[in-house]
Amino acid sequence: MAATALGQFRIIDLSTHIAGPLCTKMFADYGAEVVKVEPLGTGDPSRNIGPFFKDDPHPEKSLLFFYLNCNKQGVTLNLETAAGRNILLSLIKDADALIESFPPGYLAKLGLGYGELEKINPGLVVTSVTPFGQDGPYRDYAGNDLVYYAMSGMMYASGAHDREPLKHGHPQSYYMGGMIAAYATSAALFSRTLTGQGQHIDLSLQESVAAHQYDSATRYSYTGTIERRAPKVESGSTKGTRFEGIVPGKDGYIAPTMQRGRPTAPFSDYVALLGHPELDDTKFASRQLIAEHREELDDVLLPLIKEWKKEDYFNTFMSEGFVAGVVQTSEDLVNCPQLKERGYYTEVEHPVIGRIKVPGEMFRLPECPWSLRSPAPLLGQHNEAVYCGELGYTKEDLVMLRQLRAI
Repeated sequence: MAATALGQFRIIDLSTHIAGPLCTKMFADYGAEVVKVEPLGTGDPSRNIGPFFKDDPHPEKSLLFFYLNCNKQGVTLNLETAAGRNILLSLIKDADALIESFPPGYLAKLGLGYGELEKINPGLVVTSVTPFGQDGPYRDYAGNDLVYYAMSGMMYASGAHDREPLKHGHPQSYYMGGMIAAYATSAALFSRTLTGQGQHIDLSLQESVAAHQYDSATRYSYTGTIERRAPKVESGSTKGTRFEGIVPGKDGYIAPTMQRGRPTAPFSDYVALLGHPELDDTKFASRQLIAEHREELDDVLLPLIKEWKKEDYFNTFMSEGFVAGVVQTSEDLVNCPQLKERGYYTEVEHPVIGRIKVPGEMFRLPECPWSLRSPAPLLGQHNEAVYCGELGYTKEDLVMLRQLRAI
């Protein structure tokens, strides 16, 4: 069996929701030992976020929590108690990294700030994921995906020119932040191999999104130009759907183009492949002419495209070098032949949910592969294994700690 990529690392995960847990998931999926520490009673708030397995709003059936926390051990801990804080200090003594998403200053008020943790474990990497960072005028403000998109400038350039700014449907800021947290933590751990010293990583979710909007900031800095949303003349922004926008096919939506590599293919090639060579017309012979006769082009092509099944269109045109796309539904995605051939999905058995298929490898490391070793933990599932098996507490100690509301 090949060695794991990150199996030498032990990560303590104090984070909640999406960004921090995604960071630690990437470590866990490539072999790291990740101990997810949840608050008593409710656990990670993402346990209460849908979708839920079979629409049953149960804290062990959140599919979001399930996806983000496979391959982790799960314990409960109350950091508001002295006993709980002492347990955390014991956990980090031999840990490589701690990922947390508390408001700035919260851990320091409990005596668990980076300065205190560094004294116990000088090599510890602490990654703090917050809305706006550890300092600055907004450091104490709360945030969410809508706020990060708006504050990063990404939203101003999204959507149609004559409409309000648009946020993407998927909460991408959290996933951007989680991936950046993972590679920042990895970089700090690599740095530690050279210096022997850990460090405190300050990750702002606003900045994670703003970093993906670098071009508009750079353009403004050099030219004073403010990037705006798409003007009305571009595809899809007037009169519903248009050719080279997202258009209806027979069984869903298609993204057709006449692009074949870098240049636009001859109109005759496109209509021939569409099955209607008789429609070749010199008025559509160049990109400029197409722009001048766009409405006529729509009238000619959209009814014909509507007769194509989306997968047939995609495979026919892509195989001939045209740029084409289909809008995949959730069902299409799960049954996608490309993902199936590459083994993207895998199944795991969960004690409450049962057997379920989940997305798998994001990238391939053939010499030290990804693996799905265990489902997401039940709330407090590994208290005994971690506290007794690793820290040396007795079962009687655990009873007392429960009575003290420490675990």
